[in-house]
Amino acid sequence: MQNGISFDLKALEVFVLVVESGGMTAAGQRLSITQSSVSQTLSNLEQTLNLQLLDRSQRPPMLTPVGRQFYNRACTLLDDARHLSQEFRKPLGEPLKHIRIALVDSMATSIGADLLTAIRQRTANWSMVTGQSHQHAEALLSRRVDIIISDDVVSKNPLLFRQRILREPFVLVLPGDFKGPVPSLRNLLVRGDFIRYSNTTVIGRSIETQLEKWGIQPPLRLQLDNTAAIMSLVMANAGWTITTPLCLLQSGLTPDNKFSRAFRLFPIPGEEFFRELTMVARQDDLGLLPQQLAQDSVELLKNRFLPIIESNAPWLLPSIVLG
Repeated sequence: MQNGISFDLKALEVFVLVVESGGMTAAGQRLSITQSSVSQTLSNLEQTLNLQLLDRSQRPPMLTPVGRQFYNRACTLLDDARHLSQEFRKPLGEPLKHIRIALVDSMATSIGADLLTAIRQRTANWSMVTGQSHQHAEALLSRRVDIIISDDVVSKNPLLFRQRILREPFVLVLPGDFKGPVPSLRNLLVRGDFIRYSNTTVIGRSIETQLEKWGIQPPLRLQLDNTAAIMSLVMANAGWTITTPLCLLQSGLTPDNKFSRAFRLFPIPGEEFFRELTMVARQDDLGLLPQQLAQDSVELLKNRFLPIIESNAPWLLPSIVLG
């Protein structure tokens, strides 16, 4: 029976993934189908529409002008279909679940607004909080939130889904008027105060643990619980600190703001150490939503975070891993 629709959503999904992944082989890998199946689906779609959507003489294949228009409309249609499926893929009479999400401050500050847009496209009933990571882990385990993006690894619980969002190195931050090469940490102890994160924070405990491994014990004078306050003291020449590139974005940096104007950024001498931000959710509670939001977060960091690092401190890029 004719229904007036000359293609299905699967064909649209194949077409969109070919465009976004840069080729048929990559799209086939993401969809777990063969390259020949991808090619046949695209050919059938173009034949049904009587349109050429892709210029296959280019490598990778490029959208034709009408293909660009079709791609934009196809993305909108697929987003609407996913949203509809997520909202109503439930037993009859079961209310739509309220999704509660908790983020570390550095994620909320750097990509929070864009992530909100992605969340709204994925689910209609949601709320978001920020704050300290250990509180988020406790909230997840006690079912007060459903998804967290945190630097707290939480417990090794087999019922939890985990997907890494970011691995980034810790860096040394000194006032902008500092002159000279990369100093040793021991030399810094006699040149100024160490401005540390509070030991109630996950990042603060990680830094203190690493300093203890190196046998370095800065005097306990300045202890704050957020990066913005710490960086305001560093830029006021009150001391130096250890933090991460993503945390530095809480100071309002953009690709046009050079780090050296306000502070100096150095690799930590000797052994590198890192922090990881991970998306954690209860296994099977939310379908594909955690995986989708994890992918959204990685793409947003790629588009918003990495350009700032590339503009200001390109030497950091090889040490930053997304996903």
